[in-house]
Amino acid sequence: MRYLLFMGLGTTACLQSYYVWAYYPWLSLVILILTAVALVMMTLIPAKERLFLTLGVGFLCLAPGFWALTPTISGESAAVPTTGPSLLSRGGAATGLGTGTVNTQLIKYLKQHNGKSTTYLFATTDSNTAASYIIKTGQTVMTIGGYNGTDNAISLKKFKQLVKDGKVKYFYISSHTNNNAIVKWVKKYGTKVKASAYGGTSETANDMGAMGSTSATLYRLPSSN
Repeated sequence: MRYLLFMGLGTTACLQSYYVWAYYPWLSLVILILTAVALVMMTLIPAKERLFLTLGVGFLCLAPGFWALTPTISGESAAVPTTGPSLLSRGGAATGLGTGTVNTQLIKYLKQHNGKSTTYLFATTDSNTAASYIIKTGQTVMTIGGYNGTDNAISLKKFKQLVKDGKVKYFYISSHTNNNAIVKWVKKYGTKVKASAYGGTSETANDMGAMGSTSATLYRLPSSN
């Protein structure tokens, strides 16, 4: 049983060193050396075996502990978080779903053109696109497709009624948007707002939406149809 413990510590140390080597060769050597010292001392001083076993396990927690802290150290912001030294090498750049980037010119445009009766700053397909704007403005943003934009959170009939009542006047469509009934209706009957009016340079403006850097288009919704 004692030999199995030795083999377990040694094998784990070698496996960790193999993975860590690609990022920090020096850390791989530290893990191997410290674990080897702990194993040797367990053999030479049986009376202190429990102490050196604890130290050996502690040494093996160095790399996993550092890995787990990398999102905090790098300041990563992502709905689908990742971990590992690669986060530090790219300076903690936000990746994945919902990066938290907002178009301040878009916010300014919407505040200027939305009426007092408007309930929603704008409507969009998914909460990842909406979240950063809600946080930035403190206003309500409608997400017709739930978290990923694939749910049927509201029917076309109910959405059209909200538009008719003036509760929502603009729809923000990203390039990755699923073409459900509401999106098709918006594209057919809505009016594209020139991106230059809200900080862009063409009919589509760059926006960090649900899947990284994508293009997005703002539509003014019709009061009828």
